[in-house]
Amino acid sequence: MSHIDFRINQMSRQQVPLATHLRKESIMRFPRTVFIVTVALFFLGVALAPAQEKQEKKEVPVIAMTGGTLIDGNGGAPVPDAVVLIQGRKILLAGPSATVKVPENAEKIDVRGKFLLPGFIDCHIHTTYPFDERQFFTDTDASTTLRALYIMNLYLKSGVTSVRDVGSNVPSMQAITAAEAAGYVDSIRLFACGDVIMVTGGHGDGLKGTRAADGPWEWRKAIRQMFKDGFAHIKISPTFTLEEATAAADEAKTLGMRITAHGGGVSDTTPTTMTRIAVQAGVQCIEHLNEMEDDVLDIMARKGIYNVPTMAVYRDLYRTNQVPRVLVEKRHWTKAMHETLFQKARKRKILMGIGTDYVIDLKHYPACYFDELKYFVELGVSPMETIVTATRNGAIILGKADELGTIEAGKLADIQVVSGDPLKSFDVLGNPEIVIVDGKVHRF
Repeated sequence: MSHIDFRINQMSRQQVPLATHLRKESIMRFPRTVFIVTVALFFLGVALAPAQEKQEKKEVPVIAMTGGTLIDGNGGAPVPDAVVLIQGRKILLAGPSATVKVPENAEKIDVRGKFLLPGFIDCHIHTTYPFDERQFFTDTDASTTLRALYIMNLYLKSGVTSVRDVGSNVPSMQAITAAEAAGYVDSIRLFACGDVIMVTGGHGDGLKGTRAADGPWEWRKAIRQMFKDGFAHIKISPTFTLEEATAAADEAKTLGMRITAHGGGVSDTTPTTMTRIAVQAGVQCIEHLNEMEDDVLDIMARKGIYNVPTMAVYRDLYRTNQVPRVLVEKRHWTKAMHETLFQKARKRKILMGIGTDYVIDLKHYPACYFDELKYFVELGVSPMETIVTATRNGAIILGKADELGTIEAGKLADIQVVSGDPLKSFDVLGNPEIVIVDGKVHRF
């Protein structure tokens, strides 16, 4: 033992009696002290509680948006000279000024001459998808995360306030959703699927954001892993067997997850079976309108299975000759095929949502979203019904109809303000003056 160690040891032994004495004295005094302090704090808490409650109420101001024309997302007639009251994250009231009283201390936002709509929802997007082929080989989780945030912020400025990412790399999706929960990200809502599940060699296998599994139990394990990784949505992709798809749908529903399936395409069989298997298995939604028989649409209608048709991207794929030749030459795909299926789905009252899936050129965001809206109108959907598709229907597909999609009391405050009448022209969309997400006001 060194000289220094010896002295320290000796000093420690000398201090033990004093420390022991002080500790015994503190223990003897402790119960009485604790009792006195506890009683004092209790009565202090009782005295301050009403004042604290009043202070908390004062700290959450009411925002009153006044004078605008309200299109609430439910499909009813627009409400002129409307008032929308927001407190915190939620909408307190919405309706005509004659029936909605504005509190005296409310923060007023004058939107006279403007139109108020719910924030739009994109039900099919891949926010991390590469902008060019080089990025397929050079991407890192950090770069894909930043690219996703870039796309999300473009959407924020355009009035799209929620997206369902149907396949992106897990670390990026986890990072963004965790940052949103912690308040680090000031953007739009992200509903992520994590990895797309498919069989070995299936549609998308090998890309970032995919997971290959073979056999029903591997599919169940893959779904469980996505749940463990924090995801509430899942997407499956062909090819798959009925047993695999049924296992996935059953596992997802057991865990309270939403499940959708890619519909057909180059990974389908001849004759087509993939969409048929998916709807028989019990998925809640089908992505795209690709080569399916009428009775499959009948099953979808009967079971209440939703559809996200992604029409505009297919139109552009045909225009630029990017549809795989095997589909055009051997299976006789045409743009008219998708449009015919669209009309058949509408006739059966299959609920549709707006989705872009514009992986052919992510630089076309956010314009491709509004291309999709305009294409719906070209196909005979009224402007009002198209707006409902972009708002209320999207919330239904997300399983969030009780929180999002419409401007009414109790819903989360996701609202956009545009300068012109969207029922006359969708050209006024995409450049809102104000966007509110979760009650926070963004001005552009």
